[in-house]
Amino acid sequence: MVPSRLEILGCPLDRVTMAQTLDILRGYLKTDKFHLVVTIGSEMIVRAQTDHEFREAVRGAALVVPDSIGAVLAARYGGYPLRERVTGVELTQKLAQQLGPSLRIFLLGGAPGVAETAAHKLLNLGPGVHIAGTHDGYFKDDAEMVARVKASGANVLLTALGFPRQELWLTRYGAACGVQVGIGVGGTFDVLAGRVQRAPQIFQNLGLEWFYRLALQPSRWRRMMALPKFALRVLVGGKRAVRPMANP
Repeated sequence: MVPSRLEILGCPLDRVTMAQTLDILRGYLKTDKFHLVVTIGSEMIVRAQTDHEFREAVRGAALVVPDSIGAVLAARYGGYPLRERVTGVELTQKLAQQLGPSLRIFLLGGAPGVAETAAHKLLNLGPGVHIAGTHDGYFKDDAEMVARVKASGANVLLTALGFPRQELWLTRYGAACGVQVGIGVGGTFDVLAGRVQRAPQIFQNLGLEWFYRLALQPSRWRRMMALPKFALRVLVGGKRAVRPMANP
């Protein structure tokens, strides 16, 4: 299945549901190629406006799924509604639950000990999940880390290094790691490990998860400034801001 792809402010976005995403990943796992999967949000799209290298990494991804409500609303505004968000947290959980036996996952990122705790949570979610390895995000030698991941025999590499680092790292080194799928999952490890509380379901349903996180962590206000910038650029851009584009 080839998804319909949009372009929002120059960044691609695939109009896929969670079920479609999982089907696509099943196909990727049967190949011997590396596939970058980006879970994109409004902040990332704003960053891509001024960060050429990051924008090219996103544009070169095999699959770009809608992580944030901002991306969903922008697509709807452009006349291309999406059925649902595909967040990094939920995608990671669904991978373990539904693709467990076919996975050999390496978790890379987070503070010391967080990836290990998150890995234990994934083992409890899906029967047959194999954790190939874990490592925190404070490594300095990229070549050594690439060798570590490759030696683990992993076929899925989850990176929680924060954007744009996680996407750039996967773009540069994903293929050398020998994995078929690389996904930047942001703060997912912290959520799985219980270090960060996700918003209650009602906030998620209303598209106010960002507000809940800001209330818990007021220090995030600078990052949240990207949200009105994103909205304004989409509104000013009109039909030019959201448009269909050729599939990769």
